Parts: sequence; structure tokens; C-alpha cells
Amino acid sequence: MNNIKLLSLFILSQIVVACGGSAGDDEDKNIASDLPDINATHQVLAFNDLGMHCADLDYSTFVILPPYNVVHSQVIERGTMPRILDDSQVNVSYRAVQDASGSINTTSQNQAGAIHKSNFWNTNPATGNTYAFDLFGLNPPADKGLSLNPDNGQTMPGILNPYVANDDQPFNEFDTTKKWFAANGIPVLPVDDAGQLNAYPLMRVSAALPATGKTLATLDVVLPVASEADCQNCHTLGEVGTADNNPDYILPDDISDPNSVLQAAKHNILVLHDAKDNTDLLNEKPVLCARCHYSAALDLAGAGPAGEQLNNPKMSEVMHGHHGGLTDPSTGDPLFPTDGTVEETCYQCHPGKVTKCLRGAMGGAGIECVDCHGSMQAVGRASRNPWLDEPRCESCHTGDAVSHLGTDIRLRQAWDDDINVATPRLASNKRFAENAGTLYRNSLGHGGVACEGCHGSTHAIWPNAMPGANDNLAAIQLQGHAGVITECSACHTSLPNTLDGPHGMHNVNDRGWNLRHEDFYEHNANACRACHGQNLEGTVLSETAADRDLLRDDDGDQTIHLSKGTAVSCDLCHEKPE
Repeated sequence: MNNIKLLSLFILSQIVVACGGSAGDDEDKNIASDLPDINATHQVLAFNDLGMHCADLDYSTFVILPPYNVVHSQVIERGTMPRILDDSQVNVSYRAVQDASGSINTTSQNQAGAIHKSNFWNTNPATGNTYAFDLFGLNPPADKGLSLNPDNGQTMPGILNPYVANDDQPFNEFDTTKKWFAANGIPVLPVDDAGQLNAYPLMRVSAALPATGKTLATLDVVLPVASEADCQNCHTLGEVGTADNNPDYILPDDISDPNSVLQAAKHNILVLHDAKDNTDLLNEKPVLCARCHYSAALDLAGAGPAGEQLNNPKMSEVMHGHHGGLTDPSTGDPLFPTDGTVEETCYQCHPGKVTKCLRGAMGGAGIECVDCHGSMQAVGRASRNPWLDEPRCESCHTGDAVSHLGTDIRLRQAWDDDINVATPRLASNKRFAENAGTLYRNSLGHGGVACEGCHGSTHAIWPNAMPGANDNLAAIQLQGHAGVITECSACHTSLPNTLDGPHGMHNVNDRGWNLRHEDFYEHNANACRACHGQNLEGTVLSETAADRDLLRDDDGDQTIHLSKGTAVSCDLCHEKPE
């Protein structure tokens, strides 16, 4: 095996990330439901790790990322003291489910020539191997994702018969530290079974008893994936970043079909790379970019650069650092201005103009990529560890109403220094911080539940403001409404009055707390002020997550209706305490 293959195997060995109710009758198994089962004995939490993965649809020229989606799941036995189950107590699987628009994605195979999804598993006529083998040195069957263990790769649920079957596929790993099931590498693509683009396909995650196969609970979760991460805005024929526009580069005679916009852009990039760096990539297709430019997105072992990567800058540095410093030759202005909109900067290359990568609560609040990550120069710093040096939750959520940084409880920018450095702020009040030394997507919170299990995936934090968003469906199934999981009843069948909830919360939407919370104020007033304000006037931390009807008096004969988003203050129901 040549050096390229060996390095491809090394890269593949490191792949990790890249940009309910009970089951119903058979006829309902392929249709998403938004009705929570309040009598369920168990609860499934499931979440994509990143909020958006990226994958190429064409693997014949050069490739940044393979089809590789990651889903984690925890299964909770409901009760007064719920417990998280392990792989000796429950089996977890996934299958495709139809969303409200009728879209379903069971397979990533091309269907009888009528629907093209990907050529990843196709034969490369130049070598006789599949493109997957030429790029990664492995040869999984169609619809199976990449894995060094051929028997452990995750599979699309339509593998046995892509036109009829939609079979449950097991989560192939259980992380004993995180107490979550992991499906690493589901090769889903953003083309559904009708050939329509859908970046938010749904999978139904099911928990079942190992002995009998009885389904305990299910949850419908998005496997977000986009093919919109490409270079065609600048590198298609006639654009600023193409060989035919630059007198220093000689355009070969075999330029790709100009009608194939994506292929023309990829071809141009290889031409430019060969001319600038004295490489011969055009004759080495297909090319895996990470062969030479280290990407932590493909480094599961955390081993760092190896082989040809040792002599070259990291992927993020060459992409963000290099391009972030370019100017338009016709105007002299930066191609990616630091004060530009997200459409003028990040969404030029990352999925955004069509596929909304930043589509969750942050995006809905008007926060943009630069507010968390800084400029392209900041993201592409040579000293930065991509995928590891990231903004923190505590960088904006710096504390509570009693103790926080800045003038607002929630800040809108994660850094204080220069936009081209953007060092994440660290807060002294850790109420809303991730686990020490761990990113949000790998952190655990209340009772060992994954942070993403209650808040949603990175970049897609609940609620999603997009109308009809598939992302919101899981939260609705869990608690009856969109948004962060705040209803204690999602997991607790009963609960004494307490301040030991997530982030120090008290019982939510609970009659007992409504009538008997004054004792907690008398013993620890600051615990109440932390969310309800120094003067108990109500803050963003005390806003209702849904419409509420609260009891006004101890007699329980008067109620007050609060609309969703109302900042709860003491004087909504009674006088403020002295």
C-alpha cells in the first residue's frame, strides 16, 4: 500500500466529526409524531453532536469530508429519581422517519439511475476501485459508513432494500463515561428518497428491551447534513479565484464542463494549487485535502499531524487564514470583510444561504458567527487548535442576575479582545459553564444528562425560529412545546420542592412549588434573586418557556395566566417580600 493509502487509513482511524412517546402501529412507524406520551415509563434523548455536518455529493475530484454523521442518545427510566440506562439494560436503534413535508431519507444509494445521491461508493473508472477506497483505503458496501472495523460501521436503514425496507439499525457503541449510545458515521446525505434536497432528515431513535425487543420509547431527531460547503462562489469559471482570471496560471486544455459549476470550481482549485505549490494534484484525483493539511475534525485519537501533514499548515489555517487575508483585485477591498454580514463572509463557503447552519436560538436572536468565533483571521490563526479552541457557553452566559460579567445577564459577543484574535471569555460564575476542559457538545449536566440532550445541538440550540423546523420536533415530543427542556415531568414522575434542578432551578410548572416556595426565599433569598432579579422584578432567566396558569393564593382558588416569554416577578401574584 502506498504512502497516500497509509495516511488515508491513519486519517480514517481518527474520524469523529465534521462540518417520547411509545411506538405506534406499523403504519405510523415511518411518520413523525409531535405528541408526547405523558404515561411513558422511559424517555429517549437523542442529539446530533454539531448541529450541522457537511458532506460532498461528488468524490471524483477533491474531498474535504466523507458522509459521516454522529448521533448520541441516552435512555432514561422515568421516576421520582430517574436513572440513565446502559447497554446491558436497553438496546438503541434508529430508522428513517417521514417529516411533515413528506420527505424521508432511508438510503444514500443512487436509485436505479433515476436519483443521484452520491458517487462515494461508485467505481472510479481510472483505478477500478471505489472512490471511498481511493480516498480512505477502505471499501464499505453501499449505504455503510466509514469504520476501520468493517462490521462496526453505521448503516443507512434502507440498506437491505433501498426502495422498500426501512430497517432499525443499532447504535454500535456505548460510551461508559458519558453514558450515551453513539452512532458514529451514519452516511446520510442531504438528498431524500424522492431526489429532493433536505438538509434536515429525520431518524426515529428507539429504545427496546434486549430480551424481548419491546419498544420502551422513541424520539425523532434531525441528522443535519449539507452539501452546500463548497468553493463555487469564487472558483467557478470567470470568477475572481479561477485560473482563467489570473495571468500567473495556465489553464489546461481539459477544463471541466463549464455547465458543471461545482466540478469546474474544484478543477480550478486543483489547477491553482498545482501552479502555486508545485504539486500534481490534477493527476492524482481524487484528492483528500486532509492528506496534507491536518484537520482535527478527522482526528479521533487526538494524535496530531502525521506524514505529509507535518510539513504543511493545518486545514483551518489554509482555508480561513489564507482566504481571510485576500483582497478583490478589482477594488482592493477584502474579499471577506471583518465587518461584513454572515452572507458576505462565512456563508460564502459554509452552509448558510440555503441551508441555515446557524439556525437555533442564537441565530434567531440575531447573533452571527463572528460574535462567537471572530474573523476568518482569528479562526485561521496558526496557533489555534481547530475544533478544540472554541467559544464557551460561559463566554456569553457569564452568570446569573446576582453575579455576571458586563452590563447584561446574557452577552452577545464571546470575546473581549481583537476581532482577529477572539479569545473566548471565561466567567468566574460557572452556573452556565460546560464541564471543565470539555466542549459543550461533550459536556454532561443535571443527573449526568448530556447538555445537548436538554438544550439541543451546537448551532441549533432550541428553539429553532425557522417555520416548521424539524429540529424542534424532538423538544415538542419530550415536553409538549419547543425550546430547551424545562419541564421536570419529562423525566420525573414526581418531585419534592427543590433547588437542585439544572443550573440551580426550582420545580417548573409545579403546583407544589407554586404554593410553598416562600420557605426557600426565607432561607436563601439570593437563590431566588439569581433568576428573578435583585429586586425580584423578573429577568430573562425567569421567562416562562410556555403559557402558564399559576395559582395566586394559598387557597388555590385564583389563577393568573402568563403568556410564553413572561418574565416572572413576585408581584405578578402577590406583594414582594420585604
